[in-house]
Amino acid sequence: MTIVQASRSAGEIWYDDARFLTDKRPWFGQLPELATGDFSFAVLGDRCGMATAGVFEKALEVVKDLKPDFVVSVGDLIEGYWRDANDAIAEWEDIDAKIGATGLPFFHVVGNHDYGNNVMLNVWRERKGFEYYAFRAGDALFLVLNTEDPPSELSDEFIDMIKKATYNVQNDPENSDAHMQAFYDDIVSRMSPEQLKELGRIDLAFGDEQMAFAERVLEENRDAKWTFISMHKPGWKSEDKRYAKLIELLDGRPHTIFAGHLHAMEYSVSGSGERIQLGRTGGHAHGNGPESDNLFLWVNVRNGKPSYRVIHLNGIQEIGSYEPKAHAEEAKS
Repeated sequence: MTIVQASRSAGEIWYDDARFLTDKRPWFGQLPELATGDFSFAVLGDRCGMATAGVFEKALEVVKDLKPDFVVSVGDLIEGYWRDANDAIAEWEDIDAKIGATGLPFFHVVGNHDYGNNVMLNVWRERKGFEYYAFRAGDALFLVLNTEDPPSELSDEFIDMIKKATYNVQNDPENSDAHMQAFYDDIVSRMSPEQLKELGRIDLAFGDEQMAFAERVLEENRDAKWTFISMHKPGWKSEDKRYAKLIELLDGRPHTIFAGHLHAMEYSVSGSGERIQLGRTGGHAHGNGPESDNLFLWVNVRNGKPSYRVIHLNGIQEIGSYEPKAHAEEAKS
């Protein structure tokens, strides 16, 4: 296995060319040179499943105005789970055009909706080339991993249920909570007692080649002041042995792991690292508290150490919504 640098002019970006012989890339734009080590980036949560129209687009507008050095996603940018490649391509064409229009460097992460079966896998590779990679930004290392390696093939029955729920939510958004409850009730009604015990379990999949890549990148970048790991499913909520191996490799290194999947914002610290589960950026709410608001994360890295600000999209208003009010004296006359 060799690890190649994608572009010297765009900063150091590595991928596994022994497995992926392609000129496609799972990012937009070029990584800016950040020699000082001080930079800012945004992290966007799940756009899907069951996307609320316009929310992710609003996030892109706000992020574009804030001008981060780059943007990272935690996956699930499309609804996915298609049997026909043309349907998947159409979804990617739509969202990729919107992301590309921002003009910002944007780094993709594989989510289960993006990559949920072999049809989706093939479309991803035809458009984006590969699913895991790494790059340096100043004194920080970024390692982007694929928690769907290989993807789990869902039954046709389950895919039909997902498609039905997605259609109902998108075409009747005012009753989206009721449609989602019906979807969950339908799932539960079809499960055996043994399956019900496993409901809510987080299952990850990391292939041998991906783990070898991660281990080598971490070893060759021991000088990084901070390591950021981006993945879709929160590995710390799983019992995956390869995730546990990853944590061993990170032992003693200041690091942050970003994940999504559960559509609720959470922050915790474990050992030398932080765990940040991103809230949703368009996907359907999995709860009712502020942690389930539509939001994105703003990260400042100063002197090699990150700080975070959670930006709630429902708290951001257009200037035109503030119409003039009559003066109190005028109101009395």
